[in-house]
Amino acid sequence: MFAMTGDSVWTRTRPTGRTGRPARLDRAEIVSAAIELARRDGLPAVTMRGVAGELDTGAASLYRHLDTRDDLLDLMVDATLAGYEPPAATGDPFVDVTADLGHRLIFLRDHPWLTEAIDLRPGLSPQRIRMIELGLERLAPHPAPGPVKLEALTVLAGLLHIEATHERRDRALDPEVMRSQVALLQRVARDGAHPHLARAMVEPAPHPDQGPDDRFTRVVRRTLEGLLGSD
Repeated sequence: MFAMTGDSVWTRTRPTGRTGRPARLDRAEIVSAAIELARRDGLPAVTMRGVAGELDTGAASLYRHLDTRDDLLDLMVDATLAGYEPPAATGDPFVDVTADLGHRLIFLRDHPWLTEAIDLRPGLSPQRIRMIELGLERLAPHPAPGPVKLEALTVLAGLLHIEATHERRDRALDPEVMRSQVALLQRVARDGAHPHLARAMVEPAPHPDQGPDDRFTRVVRRTLEGLLGSD
């Protein structure tokens, strides 16, 4: 989440607009059209030509504002993250950071293309920096040093991305494939060659009434306590 290499739309000092006749579109219109296209047809549909078609123009007109599709993806992610608002803070850093991560997971569910875009474009941006600031603000009451807090936020961002990615893939998985995977797991658990797996599958769950969101919250809380210390 915190690493960025090479040139980006955020660090480029040279203008990306082209010379010639005044542009009919502006960058915000292009980004908005691209987000709508991703929402409707998925991220692979977001090409320069595809977005130009949404705007009833030629792809060349987009290059007045953007150098590459990567620029467009960066701007789409940033514009979407601008709409994220964290839940109210309580002053307890563990409660507040855990609640924030759960809220972010819901936000990613509401924008199915966003996790895929972040996977393709993992660098920093103004809104991602805002997310880091929000996390540090919630961790401010904890005495851990700043670098340790940044490390913890990096790990939690990774957990969030993994959870959102798995959810997206599970939603796209054919139910028949899912059933076959479960059947395979059950078969190998009975073959005698995997005793630890067999035992793990039959032992009662410590939180049988909790759903996936509760599990995610529990993992986030335990991870944060382990990284920062709960005292």
